[in-house]
Formats: sequence, structure tokens, C-alpha cells
Amino acid sequence: MAKKLKITQVRSIIHSQAKKHKSVMTSLGFRKNYATLYKNDNPQIRGMLAKVRHLVEVVEIDEKDVPVAVPASKGYTVIEAARTTGKKEPDGDET
Repeated sequence: MAKKLKITQVRSIIHSQAKKHKSVMTSLGFRKNYATLYKNDNPQIRGMLAKVRHLVEVVEIDEKDVPVAVPASKGYTVIEAARTTGKKEPDGDET
């Protein structure tokens, strides 16, 4: 099985070396504290994690253990109704 990394941000980047660490955290995909991301285990990701190891917690997991993403709700429900175009259908009784 392919390995994945479960990466959780556990500390804020506010008081760290802001430019270096913030750019690495945003390129990893973090937007807020305590967010969890699942990334492929490769040398590029490992190198980025080495730069910010004091800000994140990393766990190696199998690919089958990654939760399936649930699509976000739109906030409204679309109800399909009979669509009317304003045109009348021909009756076939043309004289």
C-alpha cells in the first residue's frame, strides 16, 4: 500500500519566522490552526515538514485509512419542477 502522511497544524505561525514558515505552511495547504491534511509521502513534502516540524504533528498512515471527503452543502436545496418555456405545444388540430 502507498503511504500517506496525516499532517495536523498544532501551533500558530504568528510568532515564528514569519516569511519562511508562512510560505511553507501555505504551500502545504494550511489555512487555520488545528487543520488536518493528508499528503503523499515523498521527499518534497518531507523537506517542507522538516522546516516547520515545530508547528505540525505528522503521522504515517496507509492510503486506505484516509477518510473520504464529504461534499459541502450549498446551503440551499434545488427543487426540480415542471419547466415551462412560455411556448404552447401544438395540438395537431391545425385547419
